[in-house]
Amino acid sequence: MKISALKVLPLFFFISVSLLFMPAAHAIGTGGDLPRPKKLPPEIEDVIYEKNSLYQFIKITESKRRGERYIQNTNRMLKQGGVYINEPDKLLFEYTRLSFIGLAFLEQEPKDALFIGMGAGVMPRYFHKYYPDTNIDSVEIDPDVYDVAKKYFFYKDEKTMKVYIKDGRVFMKKSKKKYDIIFLDAYQGGHIPFHLTTREFFQVVKKRLKPGGVIVANILAEDRNRFYYSMMKTYKKEFPHLYMFEGFASDNYIFVTRVEDTKIDKFTVWQNASKLQDEKKFDIYLPEMSNAYSYYSEDDNKAEILTDDFAPVNLYKHMSAD
Repeated sequence: MKISALKVLPLFFFISVSLLFMPAAHAIGTGGDLPRPKKLPPEIEDVIYEKNSLYQFIKITESKRRGERYIQNTNRMLKQGGVYINEPDKLLFEYTRLSFIGLAFLEQEPKDALFIGMGAGVMPRYFHKYYPDTNIDSVEIDPDVYDVAKKYFFYKDEKTMKVYIKDGRVFMKKSKKKYDIIFLDAYQGGHIPFHLTTREFFQVVKKRLKPGGVIVANILAEDRNRFYYSMMKTYKKEFPHLYMFEGFASDNYIFVTRVEDTKIDKFTVWQNASKLQDEKKFDIYLPEMSNAYSYYSEDDNKAEILTDDFAPVNLYKHMSAD
């Protein structure tokens, strides 16, 4: 069936007249006088610090337009952490916010927390804001990263916050202290150091957990992590359950696991998250994060388990650089 021009005309006429009389403040373009949107030029971030440390290249950049500051290391295209310059207590990156869903797996208020990999130090700071009485230990192998966190990212030691300049695995092997929650977020050049990915490493980690303790790990998704499926399988080999939370706007997953056999379903996580939200008044919304819950089953995973004898993560890093 044909549509006559007479029937189309009124709509066209209405749109044309509306545009003619559109107020300048709502017109497209600068000052209302340009026919098409004006694109902002690509922003060049200011480099405010660069250094080749003993372990990696470190660069600090700043976006004045967005009011943000970032830390990057050997992989110069990957931002490892960052802050809002004028609101440093807020979490800038999605994976840092999503990591705190791990609190919904705890059976009690945490008295001791451990962070392996410090980065900008924003996560220990945020944890301390809402749990000021919890003893928080951070372990960072690179002393220059610790210095950068203090100078550029508002980190400072507190009575209940301590930093240890050591390798994460060595620290946990030598330490006798146990923790309610352990965050694993150690990266160098876009990869987790291989010795922090293996079965043997997780056997050490388990010994540092209190009963009911929780492990929370930041893992890059499969499109940026060749060993993503091996990592899932390795976690499941050492722990009875693996819970995964996928970032909506990033290439990150948050893995959560415990030593206990009891499985925690999505509804329970949501209930626990809602209770915590009411109690702590987080400026992030934990119940919404529980929607990202998924439970790992290894039925169709043919990947290799990572062990100290088979952990090619660093090998792949060097292959990728060639």
